[in-house]
Amino acid sequence: NPKLRRRLHRITAPTLFVWGEKDGIVTPDYGRAYAAGVSGAKFELVANAGHLPHIEQTEAFFAAVNPFLA
Repeated sequence: NPKLRRRLHRITAPTLFVWGEKDGIVTPDYGRAYAAGVSGAKFELVANAGHLPHIEQTEAFFAAVNPFLA
């Protein structure tokens, strides 16, 4: 969505961006930029994962997500 980046500042809920280190579709730098657009957001990079870190590196994905949810 081309308008999404301009709307990120509206997010007030705690936010975590989890990104695959080797994402060949949307680079980690893109994810970092999105995270920077959300006040207080956190960004976690999953090593050895592409565009689907929750499938490609399930344990590492949940290692990033679980503390955020706790």
